[in-house]
Amino acid sequence: MDIIHYYTNEEIANLLEDWSLKYPDLFQLSVIGKSYEDRPIYLLTITNQATGKDTEKPAIWIDANLHATEITGTTTALYIAHQLLSGYGSDPQVRRQLDQSVYYIVPRANPDGAEWALALNPRYVRSGVRPYPWEEKDEGLFEQDINGDGKILQMRLQDPNGDWKISSLDPRLMEKRAPEETGGIYYRVFPEGILNDYDGYTIKSARPLEGLDFNRNFPFEWRTEGEQYGAGPYPTSEPEIRALTDFVTSHHNINLAITFHTYSRVILRPYSTKADDDMNTEDLWVFKKIGEIGTKITGYRCVSTFHDFKYHPKEVTTGAFDDWMYDHHGVFTYTIELWDLPTEAGIKDRKWMDWWREHPHEEDLQILKWVDEHAAPDAYLPWQPYNHPQLGKIELGGWDNFYTWRNPPVSQLEQEVSRHYPFILTLGELLPHLSIHSLEVKKLNDNDYHLNLVVENSGFLPSYTSQQGKARKVCRPVRVELELPAGASLANGKRLQDLGHLEGRSNKMEHAGHAAESPTDNRARLEWVIHAAIGTKINLKVMSERAGSLHQEISLP
Repeated sequence: MDIIHYYTNEEIANLLEDWSLKYPDLFQLSVIGKSYEDRPIYLLTITNQATGKDTEKPAIWIDANLHATEITGTTTALYIAHQLLSGYGSDPQVRRQLDQSVYYIVPRANPDGAEWALALNPRYVRSGVRPYPWEEKDEGLFEQDINGDGKILQMRLQDPNGDWKISSLDPRLMEKRAPEETGGIYYRVFPEGILNDYDGYTIKSARPLEGLDFNRNFPFEWRTEGEQYGAGPYPTSEPEIRALTDFVTSHHNINLAITFHTYSRVILRPYSTKADDDMNTEDLWVFKKIGEIGTKITGYRCVSTFHDFKYHPKEVTTGAFDDWMYDHHGVFTYTIELWDLPTEAGIKDRKWMDWWREHPHEEDLQILKWVDEHAAPDAYLPWQPYNHPQLGKIELGGWDNFYTWRNPPVSQLEQEVSRHYPFILTLGELLPHLSIHSLEVKKLNDNDYHLNLVVENSGFLPSYTSQQGKARKVCRPVRVELELPAGASLANGKRLQDLGHLEGRSNKMEHAGHAAESPTDNRARLEWVIHAAIGTKINLKVMSERAGSLHQEISLP
C-alpha cells in the first residue's frame, strides 16, 4: 500500500482498521472524541503490549492536522506510525523503543475541516466548521469555487486604483504596484469567491463564517475574541480540543510532544507570549539542544515563536497547544511547520513573516519556475476571462494554494514527510527510563532477610521531565512498593516509600571537560529487613508516572 499520499477520512479509517488486524500486539485504535459534525477523532497507541501497559511506559505524543487545510501533517503522522509498526520486526532500535516506551498519535485532530478541504467542491476554513462568533454571514467576500473546477484560485479586477499590475518578468504573475507608480493598468486581486450583501460598489474582505482557530482554544493564557482572533467562547470550548486536552491531562506519562502543521519548514518552540529570558533557563537549554538535533536531522531551523514567528511584531498569540503542553504539563513540545515553497524553490534563510510583508519580485518568478518544473500542470493556472455574477467581467487564475503553498505538490510529498521519522526516533532515545541498577538479597538468619535496592533513571530526561514540570507538580515522585504475602512482615523499612525524583543527563550538558562533574543523581537506594520464611515470594514495584514502572518478583533464598 502507498502510505505516502493525501488521505481522506474514509481512507484513514480503512488504514487504521487494517493495522488493527495486522499488528494486534503493537497497535491499539481508540476514539478519544467526536468532532462538531460527529466524526471520530482517532488515537493510535503504539507499543509492545506484552511488555506492559501503555500507561506504565514513558510516552511521546504526536498530533497533526489541527488546522483544516494542513493535511501534510496527517500523512507525516501516519508515515511515522507505519514505520514504527513495520520496523518492529527488523529494526533493533524500534523494537527496543516499543518494548520500553509508547507513542500516542492523533493523525487527524480536525476531521471536519479536512473533509471540507478535500471535497470535490472544496471549502477552506482555518479550523472548525462551526459558525463562530456569529451564526450569520458577515458582509463581504467569501472564498468559494465559483466556476466548478474544484479549485479556489484568485480573481483579478481591473481598477485604476488597484494595488497590483501584470508582472514585467512573466505575464502570468501579478506584481505589486510601487507607492509612487502611476499611468499603468492596475488590478485588484481577491480570492475566488462570492460577495454577501454586495451593494454593487464596495468589496470588503468578510470574516469567515467559520472563524475558529483551534490553536487558540487551549487553556494557556487564553483570551477572549476581542483580544485573540478565533479563540472560541472559552478554553477547550470545541469538542476537538476537549478530546485532546482530556486525554493528555489523564495521561501523565507524556514527556515529549510534536504537533505537525504547515507551512514554513521550521521547528517552533515555546513560548509564543514571552521572551527566552523569561523562561526557566535549564529548560531553555534542553529546548535548544533538542532543537539542534531536529535541525541536524530535518534541515529545519528551530526558533522561538515569540522571537522569530510572530504574525505581527507587536502582537502575540495565546491559547496554543505547544505553550499549554509545556507550561501546564512540563512536556517539551515543538510545533513543526512542514513544507515551504519559497525554500524549496531556492530562497534561503528568509525571515518567515517578514518575507510575506516584503520581498523582491524576482523571488516570485523563481518560485513560479520551480512550480512549472516540479508541480502538476494545474498548480498555477493562466488567467481566463470569467463573467462573475456580481462583479461582471473579471479574470480567474493564479495559484492553487492548497497544493503549492499550504501543502507540497504530490511529487514532493515523500521527501517532505520522510525526513521527520529519524527525528521522532531520536526523540524516543531521550525519554526517562527506570531500571534496577542492583538488587541484593542477604539472608540474616532463618527468617530474616536484608533487601538492598538501587534504582536508576537510564534516560536523558529526568523523571519529572522538565523544571516546569517539577514546579507544576504534574507528576508524582518515584515510588517503591513491596507486596508481602500472608505470614511475611517488615522488621525495618516501609511497604511504600517515595524515592523523590531521579535526574537524567539533561542537567549535565556542560562541555568543559577540565571541570567535569557527574554526580549519580540519577540513582536512589532503599533497604528493608523482611521477616519471612524461606521461599517466600515478594512482589517489587517501582513506579514513575513519567519514567515508567517496573515489576519484579523476588524469591527469598
